[in-house]
Amino acid sequence: MPKAEVGSTKHLANKMKSKGLQRLRWWCEICQKQCRDANGFKCHVQSESHVRQMQVVGENPQKYIQSFSNDFQRDFVSLLRTAHGEKFISVNRFYNEYIRDKEHVHMNATKWSSLTEFAKHLGREGIVTVKEDEKDGLCIAWRDVSAAAIKRREEIRELELAEARSGANEEKILKRMAKRAQEEQAEKERIIELRKAAQKASEPLPTDDKAEASPPEQKKDGESEGDAPKVEAAPATPVKISFGLKAKAAPPNKGGFGKMKSQSVFKRARAEENGGEKPKKKVKL
Repeated sequence: MPKAEVGSTKHLANKMKSKGLQRLRWWCEICQKQCRDANGFKCHVQSESHVRQMQVVGENPQKYIQSFSNDFQRDFVSLLRTAHGEKFISVNRFYNEYIRDKEHVHMNATKWSSLTEFAKHLGREGIVTVKEDEKDGLCIAWRDVSAAAIKRREEIRELELAEARSGANEEKILKRMAKRAQEEQAEKERIIELRKAAQKASEPLPTDDKAEASPPEQKKDGESEGDAPKVEAAPATPVKISFGLKAKAAPPNKGGFGKMKSQSVFKRARAEENGGEKPKKKVKL
């Protein structure tokens, strides 16, 4: 049965059916063909194209196996370096990440029969670092063997050694300072003791003679404790207080308080017109 043309409905249907991972046992690495069931794989193995490819491989099988092994190792290590770097990860978990690509080289076409043997091979070659964990089992981590990485590791190692040496020097300095402080403290205590001894030697010896107290003065006859000479008080002088509230004299040009003010010019003219009579008030009706 001929293959469906690319872009046809049959081709798209086959692509949709083959979407995702299929059984590894139904994969043909020589022909790069994935079968969906056992019957399809049986038919493929009996096909003329597969038989012809197997005859070519049978002439030099080690060559093809080595080629597939190299491709598998290259892709595996490349993905490990780009995805996880120098961090440890479980081999089984990483292999599941690797086989997500349908176009990857399958392990059944390589010279390694199991993933554990492949991990041990990478560890012996120095490509990865292998360790066994109780929780995740066998774990691997990519090892950078480039010149720049080696130089960086040497620099880090030198820094660590320098820090260790500086730490040892600091400990020596601290011990020396502590010893010096103890010596200074002992010297101060010795000086204090010498001073106390000198003070005790310079003090006079105590005497038993007591100083005689002078007799109290006798009081004169007729004087008592309450009597004291009297002092005559001086006569009190009167105190004058002045508040300064005198009235100021009014200036001669101005009228004093109580005088009537002169009429204005307008009132005076109006009075002359009326003949000295006062105007009558109008009564409102």
